[in-house]
Amino acid sequence: MSAFRDRALLALSDPVALGALLSPADAAGERRVRTMLGSVYDLSAVRLDTVADARVREIALQRPLFPTGRRDGAWSQLVPAYTRTELTLNVPEPTRPVWVDLLAAVDVTTVAEVDPAGAESVVTRAFDDFATFDEFRARFTFFDLDAFLAEHGISTVEELKDAFDYVVAEIRLRTPPPFDPADPANTHTLPVTLAAVVVDPFDLAEGLRATRLVREAARPLVGRSPTGIPAEVAEAYATAVVLAADGLPDGLAAADVERLYAGEGVVALFLPAP
Repeated sequence: MSAFRDRALLALSDPVALGALLSPADAAGERRVRTMLGSVYDLSAVRLDTVADARVREIALQRPLFPTGRRDGAWSQLVPAYTRTELTLNVPEPTRPVWVDLLAAVDVTTVAEVDPAGAESVVTRAFDDFATFDEFRARFTFFDLDAFLAEHGISTVEELKDAFDYVVAEIRLRTPPPFDPADPANTHTLPVTLAAVVVDPFDLAEGLRATRLVREAARPLVGRSPTGIPAEVAEAYATAVVLAADGLPDGLAAADVERLYAGEGVVALFLPAP
């Protein structure tokens, strides 16, 4: 184990110290927390207005993940008659564990605008008083009438009327009230499990590979769902790479590293020099 990894484990075993690295107090910190949230939740029905806080509840060090192997097989037999059997086994393989240097439970407090979803009203009515094909086209502008007529062998308006019943539905979606960030109802807490690996010496590729292995090994796990917000869990763990702030090669800025990792859904945490 490298000296930096030892120092990182000692420093970040304190929830306060890790919380300081994850703090959304500035724009860079908020981007890190947003990267973390975006990697574990589907937020398509949620607009994050601000990230107010990221509190580390507990930390566990050096946790192993054991990837699950898969064996596929086919068994064919010719006596007395030909038969074929497909056999699939999901069994643990004797593989080396994937080590997570630091596993943290984090509660992220956000102010968010939530899509209200659902319909306010639905009105349906029959449509059978059209007299021409053009009237039908005008009512169903999304519909390829010519293709429909050809497919069903219809050549007259009367045949079109007799062939099917046509219904027009008017759906009015719910309209959300004006968004008020000060309204306590718009404050939500999202739980995140952060799996961090320490990389030393500095190596961009090594950090990406290590976090990819963690994600794959954690794929059978199920993340904790938030309450009161329609955010579907996409991954069990968010992933982070811990790097030495003074270990960057010449010509490479920390912002460049954070940008590259964020594009892959990985958080970059730079531990200051002692």
